[in-house]
Amino acid sequence: MSVGEAPAGAPAPIARLKDELASLERAYSPGHHGLWSARRRAELVDAALIELYDVATSTGDRAPRTALVALGGYGRGALSPHSDVDLLLLHDGAETAAVAALTEQLLYPLWDAGFTVGHAVRTPAETVQLAAERLDAATATLDGRLLAGDADLLAAAIDPVLTRLRDDVDGFAERLANDARDRRERFGSTAYLLEPELKEGGGGLRDIHAFGWLQTVRDRPLEDDGVLRAAERDQLAAAEEFLTRVRSALHLESGRRTDRLLREQQDDIADAMGFRDETRLIAADGLMRAIFEHARVVDALTEDVIIGRRHPERAPDPVELSNAGDALALIADAAEHVRPLSPAELDAVEAIASSAELEWSDAIRDAFLRILRAGAGASDGLHALDRTGLLVQLIPEWVDVRCRPQRDPYHRYTVDVHLLRAFDRTSRALSAPDTDDPLEVVTAGHIRERDGALLGALLHDIGKNGEGGHVAVGDRLAATILARMDVEGPTGELARFMVAEHLLLPDTATRRDLGDDDLILDVAARVETPERLAALYLLAKADALATGPSAWTPWRQTLIRELVAKVQRVFERGEMGVEVAERLADAIDMVRELLVGELPPEVERFVLRMPRSYFLSVPPEQIARHYSTIEPDLGRHDVRTSSRPGSRLDTYELLVVAADRPGLLSWIAGALSLAGLSILTAQVFTTEDGVAADLFEVQGAFEPIVGEERWREFRGVLRKAIEGRVSLEHRMTEKRRHYPERSDTPVTVAVDNDASDFFTVIEVGAPDRVGLLYDITRTLSDMELDVHLAKVATYTDRVIDAFYVRDSVGRKLEDAQQTAKVESAMRARLEG
Repeated sequence: MSVGEAPAGAPAPIARLKDELASLERAYSPGHHGLWSARRRAELVDAALIELYDVATSTGDRAPRTALVALGGYGRGALSPHSDVDLLLLHDGAETAAVAALTEQLLYPLWDAGFTVGHAVRTPAETVQLAAERLDAATATLDGRLLAGDADLLAAAIDPVLTRLRDDVDGFAERLANDARDRRERFGSTAYLLEPELKEGGGGLRDIHAFGWLQTVRDRPLEDDGVLRAAERDQLAAAEEFLTRVRSALHLESGRRTDRLLREQQDDIADAMGFRDETRLIAADGLMRAIFEHARVVDALTEDVIIGRRHPERAPDPVELSNAGDALALIADAAEHVRPLSPAELDAVEAIASSAELEWSDAIRDAFLRILRAGAGASDGLHALDRTGLLVQLIPEWVDVRCRPQRDPYHRYTVDVHLLRAFDRTSRALSAPDTDDPLEVVTAGHIRERDGALLGALLHDIGKNGEGGHVAVGDRLAATILARMDVEGPTGELARFMVAEHLLLPDTATRRDLGDDDLILDVAARVETPERLAALYLLAKADALATGPSAWTPWRQTLIRELVAKVQRVFERGEMGVEVAERLADAIDMVRELLVGELPPEVERFVLRMPRSYFLSVPPEQIARHYSTIEPDLGRHDVRTSSRPGSRLDTYELLVVAADRPGLLSWIAGALSLAGLSILTAQVFTTEDGVAADLFEVQGAFEPIVGEERWREFRGVLRKAIEGRVSLEHRMTEKRRHYPERSDTPVTVAVDNDASDFFTVIEVGAPDRVGLLYDITRTLSDMELDVHLAKVATYTDRVIDAFYVRDSVGRKLEDAQQTAKVESAMRARLEG
């Protein structure tokens, strides 16, 4: 159906119809074309068709015996602006040429005027046969409405169909159920998809119409048997009115028949329907929320009534509930027995929910936790809380996430549906872990505070309320909710931790270098315990699976599982227990306090840049002194140093800051040696943005007092080495000529791949000599090994150094030939 000018020479009924439809559209804004205007539109089309039929059958030879019948939505007496006008011309099988001529006289004026007409020409017997074969034909026949002609013909078509369906009500109900399932597979859900199909989707208009077909076949109101409650009938009527308004607005705004509301159309439809931006909800999201709220009711009732979970209650037992504790206990019992609430029970619970504001009590909390623990029935229990209004009474924060759309490429569901799906997946993992995922089986066994894990899953995205960053907001809201529930101790702590850190594993795994041991320590420090790590893994998996098919890809799974395994090994080896995590947090807090006079953003950048091992191994007071040297941006060839008296007499603490690159440590060692400085200890750190911050304890090799001139000499040599303007090898050879070496201590080289999950550890023992560290680090550089951490210690005349290294592509030295080559090269350098 479309509105425009009637073509020149159009029959009077058609010209008049076009004018009247145009007037109807002008009388209302697009968003106000609801059921009344749809029915008015059908009445106008009725009048035009009846007049056309009367004219066509009153002229010329005797008219054939026919009946003009409206089908489908038109048969139900409602037409959206661009809906098809579905017609059936019934005839008795005689005078087929006259029937064909009559069909042309009826249809051509409509086609010429731009109307879309769905039409069929059949005998009653053919109609009955088709209805027996196809459900859509049967339901269209049930909607059949006589416009003009022989009423007996229509009765001959409809009565046998109705009789057959009433003889097998259960079979017809099952066909409706299968159709509802199929449409959900094909069109998705109108109740949560961001681009919903308003007519065919689950919870859409077709589901509403199914209740009418079922009632027609049952031949009595569904309320009479308790199949449908009076309140639910009102909800269906409200949903039909609203969804019809949206569909009509979509037709009018797009200028064509379309039933899928696309994202790019939602702003215009929202405006047409009177939605306006709110503080934390844009107009388009307000529109979508309203669609989802209505469609969710229809979807739930379709699940209950059409798909077959609810059975007639001819004499329902009265249900008496005295308070909210009783109501939750009833829902908990139903959840534990995996059964739906009966209509009488729903009435009783809704009466409690609407009677007064509810407050948490021990009984309510215990029943709520019973629902969460109910395993297979837990999700149904939460849905019952939601549909009866108890959930928003108990958790007012739920209002802001309920039916709220998520506009990103990954999320398929509204925030609350996502939360419920993530909860359901976590619940199933805890009660029956997926044996195809060994890590899920292991992590589920680690969780003692199961109530905390379930609450954390249920609330993890509660901060997606339009207020701001959802993690910080969610952490605050979760604390408020848990306090209101009086959930404290380990249960509340785990739940809140999961809300605050639910993105830690996926974000770290997909955005950071999992070969960085400092990163693994950092994650371990934030997680603190194996139980928390297990809970985060189950939630990360549930969160992804509840998001959509693109969120739990094999690549993402592999990275997250690798991260979990590495953090778990840290716990198992005692590298990051609770005490270490607390020590790290305390150290960083102390650094912040010591740098209180600096700009907070720069201090936070410094904290994030520096590796965790730096904060664990360097005292906070020392770190605060390093800040001014490390924090400012660094040029490619810049060298910064700071020095002060060391921990022992006649020693110096030296910090060297330069852009990290292969060979840097060897250049520093060589420059120090050429400047007459011996290295007693060394700690090598690299920032997130590739700046080396290497910390040494040194002493004068020949003169105990080191003045500014020698520091300046060291910096000058190092800059020249970095810029390639000096040969350290040549100058070191010249220097050694004046200082003979002691060779009575043997050289030892050990390559260890078990000491670290991420690096090969090379330990070198050798007699102390001028430039020893330079020789060692130069060899490592020549072998294209990257030094991540160096532990250098001098014992009288013997040095024992340990270096944590990886190859040029970031791997451990797993190949036996490669490790043998490194050992051979090191011995040749130190013994030659």
